[in-house]
Amino acid sequence: MKILFLNSTIPNYVTDGLFHGLRSIPGITVVDVPRLDYMYCDASMQALAKTGSKGNTLYKLLQDVPEIKGNRTFWYENINEYDLIIVSDIFHQCDLFHSIYNKLHRSKKSKLCIVDGYDDVAMFPFFNISYNLRIRPWSYLYKTRRVQYFKREYQNAASLFGFSKERFPFYNKIFSRFFKRPGTVYPISMSIPQIHIKYIPFKNKVNDFVAYNVDKDLNDLFDDRRIAELGKWQPAFNDQFEYFSNVEKSKFGITSKRAGWDCLRHYEYAAKGTILCFKNLANKDLLCAPFELDETNCIPYFNKEDLLRKIRSKSIMELESIQEQQYKWIEKYTTKKVALRFLDNLLSN
Repeated sequence: MKILFLNSTIPNYVTDGLFHGLRSIPGITVVDVPRLDYMYCDASMQALAKTGSKGNTLYKLLQDVPEIKGNRTFWYENINEYDLIIVSDIFHQCDLFHSIYNKLHRSKKSKLCIVDGYDDVAMFPFFNISYNLRIRPWSYLYKTRRVQYFKREYQNAASLFGFSKERFPFYNKIFSRFFKRPGTVYPISMSIPQIHIKYIPFKNKVNDFVAYNVDKDLNDLFDDRRIAELGKWQPAFNDQFEYFSNVEKSKFGITSKRAGWDCLRHYEYAAKGTILCFKNLANKDLLCAPFELDETNCIPYFNKEDLLRKIRSKSIMELESIQEQQYKWIEKYTTKKVALRFLDNLLSN
């Protein structure tokens, strides 16, 4: 199978994890255009510094494949040779999408798909509406809904068209009764490389919480740490080794919805056996990542009192059971397995 992975060289955890996973599957050739420098072992510090995690977890892991280098030259002319074409940043690549859609032979149009890893619950072109209307109103005519569209953040059908619960509660309530999720829209999540999963017995953990807080209601549990402000790079650790070392020693990790529900932090904590304490998890739609988290494999909570009560009420055996189930969960969300499910969805539809 030959895949063309079109990107804007703007790092995104969903698409970067998918790319890593696709490259991990034997028998598949993935041609990234342009080359995703920060994904390869020869990545420069300058390139890694521009990723969301400053080069940690997903990055600088892949070996380049000399055989694909020539495929990047005049790739557009050979577009019909690919079995699958992935547009990984539809906001910045919408004009390219339109051009490719029109160039593809009719039998090949079904091989074109979109992966939307944005925090926004709306699908393109219904997010950043003011920009699209002002700069490129023609983008509303592009046939993005005629191809399979993989979306990370999901709220309900009305929100897909720009009527989110937060910004337009009245219209969301009304339109959600009439709008249906398009049959071409599928869920997708972040993922983590298998090499980061490390099995650590719960009894071997010595710290209560990972020294990183994203919930202001828990500030007094983290006296020596300020809450991590949304949208600001505020490293709590010097490097990945120090970060993972702290996670490995910690029993619990606090997480919640931030810009979106899905976050690489969920997968990093779970990979080291740190039990996720997930604020307001019940408010997340089942079609929104992260998937399959519940009281059997994490600790959902609503406020500080609820969290502490749940932790104190559980025996060591019950916590070990949650950790065990969480390890089973994270094994399903390695980059390779998420990529395999992605391909299964495409091939079956």
